[in-house]
Amino acid sequence: MQKISLANLARPSSNRQRGFTLIELLVVISIIATLMSLILPAIQNAREAGRRTQCLNNIRNVTVAGMSFASSNPNGHFPSLGLYPPDPTSAAFPPPFMEGSSWVLEILPFMDQQGTFDRWDRNQPWDGANNLPLASSLYIEALACPNDESAFATPGGLTYVANAGFAELTTGADSSNNSRGHTFFDARLDWNSTSPAGPGDPEDIEITFRTGVFWSHFSTIREKAVCSNKCFAPGKIYDGSSNTIMLAENINAGITNWANPSLNSCGFIFPINGEASSPTDTNKASMLLLSNSVAGTKTGTQPFPNQKKSGPEGAPFPTSNHPGIVVMSMCDGSARTLSESIDKRVYTQLMTPDGTRLRTLSSGTFFPESPLSADSF
Repeated sequence: MQKISLANLARPSSNRQRGFTLIELLVVISIIATLMSLILPAIQNAREAGRRTQCLNNIRNVTVAGMSFASSNPNGHFPSLGLYPPDPTSAAFPPPFMEGSSWVLEILPFMDQQGTFDRWDRNQPWDGANNLPLASSLYIEALACPNDESAFATPGGLTYVANAGFAELTTGADSSNNSRGHTFFDARLDWNSTSPAGPGDPEDIEITFRTGVFWSHFSTIREKAVCSNKCFAPGKIYDGSSNTIMLAENINAGITNWANPSLNSCGFIFPINGEASSPTDTNKASMLLLSNSVAGTKTGTQPFPNQKKSGPEGAPFPTSNHPGIVVMSMCDGSARTLSESIDKRVYTQLMTPDGTRLRTLSSGTFFPESPLSADSF
């Protein structure tokens, strides 16, 4: 049996493992922190790239559904921005309009939602007893951007809005006199500098119509029934379908749910100052709010991408939570991203389906100057 002496016990063992010193521990922590600071942005960028790709796929699917609607429509038109049928509960003649539904309802059969489309009660408004539960409970993933916290994974959520052209803003920076119906025949815009101006002039009506792709449909007997279901058809976009915006992101859209036909819920516009023109005004482009000074003086509203990103809810302008860009689709079915610093003239011309090429008006007169041809910046 081996004897163990006191000297051997006092001697340090060569097998005892040595721990980290405080300095070594701090060095290890600093190295890990440095690696994390390098890795986390790359992870975030990868996640954002994935969300951006998903958003592009979603808006492309919705766009294809809209084009499928147009190809199956006997008139070949895109779906109406909002449907406003006569109110069946009213005894007045002509009956008042009823807020029916948005363009989203019309494309549901082309998005594998035929069941919801068939169950929709067209004798009730979008928020009626039968319709509101349908729209408020149905979540369609393709209608929402994954970066839109108010719409993504939310029943009734809507991110993508339709190109509703030029409109006049009146009460407040983000309100529209057309928020109920958004009609081109009621706009007070004197494009040809003649009297009567705006609603009383067929040429003013037609030129305003050319500024947007989607317009509301009023199906009733009315003095101004000229607006009835007059939306653009893909083959009639004279500026080029690949050069005309069809849908855009708006993280402030989808008020209540996707069925709401209000412009502030399902459309986006370029604001116009109708008071800036008169019958004696020879500059037909002077009405366009294309400069900060004019737009700020009239409404305080900047309609360009991401300039109303902070809201309020219902502001009808393109906004996105993707850094520096807004996802949009074109009338040829393609989807792309537009920089928030895009040239103002380029963006404005991308909105108009027939605003940059000279055309003969239906009245037979020739409009010699495009509304966008003058240097308004």
